[in-house]
Amino acid sequence: MSEYAYTYGEISISPYKFEKIINLKIIRELNEHAKLCIEGIICESDIDKYVEMTDDSEIVNLSVKNDDSTEVLFEGIVTNISIDADANVRTMKFEALSSTILMDITKNTQSFQDEGTTYKGIFSDISGKYNNASIVDEVSKGNTIPGLIVQYNETDWEFCKRLASHFNSYLVPECRLGDVKFHVGIPDSPSSCNLEEFNYSIKKDLKEYRIKSKNYGGNLSEENLISYEITSYKILNLCSKVTFKERKLCVSRIETEIVQGVLQNKYILKDIKGISTHKVMNNEITGASLSGSILDISKDTVKVKLDIDSGGSSGSRWFPYSTVYSSPDGSGWYCMPEMGDAIRLYFPDNEEKNAFVTSSVNLESSNSGKRSDPSVKSIGTKDGKEITFNDGAVEIAGNGNMLMRLTDDGGIEIKSDKKIILSATEDIEINGGAKVVIQGQEGVDLKQAGTTLKIGDDVVIGGSKVNIE
Repeated sequence: MSEYAYTYGEISISPYKFEKIINLKIIRELNEHAKLCIEGIICESDIDKYVEMTDDSEIVNLSVKNDDSTEVLFEGIVTNISIDADANVRTMKFEALSSTILMDITKNTQSFQDEGTTYKGIFSDISGKYNNASIVDEVSKGNTIPGLIVQYNETDWEFCKRLASHFNSYLVPECRLGDVKFHVGIPDSPSSCNLEEFNYSIKKDLKEYRIKSKNYGGNLSEENLISYEITSYKILNLCSKVTFKERKLCVSRIETEIVQGVLQNKYILKDIKGISTHKVMNNEITGASLSGSILDISKDTVKVKLDIDSGGSSGSRWFPYSTVYSSPDGSGWYCMPEMGDAIRLYFPDNEEKNAFVTSSVNLESSNSGKRSDPSVKSIGTKDGKEITFNDGAVEIAGNGNMLMRLTDDGGIEIKSDKKIILSATEDIEINGGAKVVIQGQEGVDLKQAGTTLKIGDDVVIGGSKVNIE
């Protein structure tokens, strides 16, 4: 922590060399990439070289040096560079962002279903995608995710910000060490710096206090929303712990710039409780649906493998399955999908925990003929049972040659290659307006108690008493 007042002559910028620095500004704040803006005069011979050598991975390093030490203030990636020529003066401007910008380029979609998944594990998975990345988790304390979490059309940086907000906290980017490095939550640093600056302003954000106290609870007072803005030559880090006006505070924003040839720092100091933020939601997921397939079925819930997830990892979370009609008393339509069926996981709002699986989707039918006529409706199972609603009839079919057909002209047809049994506790009545035909290829047997009538090649009547009229 330096109290030395650096002049622009003690500033080193690599790989560029300025004859004179006109403007310099470094901005560091929570949840945002650190930003460096420089404008200065360069040698005419360096014009083409600087533009040609700077590509999308160019690293710039800004450090200050006195007689005792060298201190890096910024190391990041150049995002914009331009050179203007006015008379004999060549002015170069460039902007650079901390390497965390590499996490804020590509939109990704993936899910985390496993109930044993920890926040720290998710951060570790994300950091593994970037060279020499380091994500220090200060807040989750080993907690597991409370339910399904989906990174939906978010950059890794946006997703990490949202996860940090689950603990009412922020991302704290590190711009002095190079590579992708940041803390999730306020870094744990027990040491505190005493500030006795006379140049400061004080502010109390009552609107923010009302919002936080009403919506996010906690032991929050108006005093927690008092912030100070001070200017100092001391070089502090973002989220450094300080004591100012006999209060324990935290550096929430830093703006470093050259003022009258001297490097000056403007700090925003806040109470740690006042820094806390609300839970961030991904509103873009509202109304979205993700395709997948059924892995397991239990009662009215299913497990799914989502197509967005790489590899063959299985989903481990149970989701409700949407049906045509359902009521709390158990009545309604119960028709669950089969293993491997294509489905969609639907998100009715911005809370992933409210997701449910919707009806199966026919992607590639093995029997497309059954679905060639839109006027024919059918319900079928993989075992061959099927109910079909045709233009002129309703058919109930089973395996083999079993069929019941009810036609619009009033006919009922029952066919089976097996036995047909009619059984009733009370009467069975067969009435025919014209005639009743009972036909058996091998015979017809009628039986009531001890009386029988057998009709074959012969007619045999048996009973304790037979009356023939």
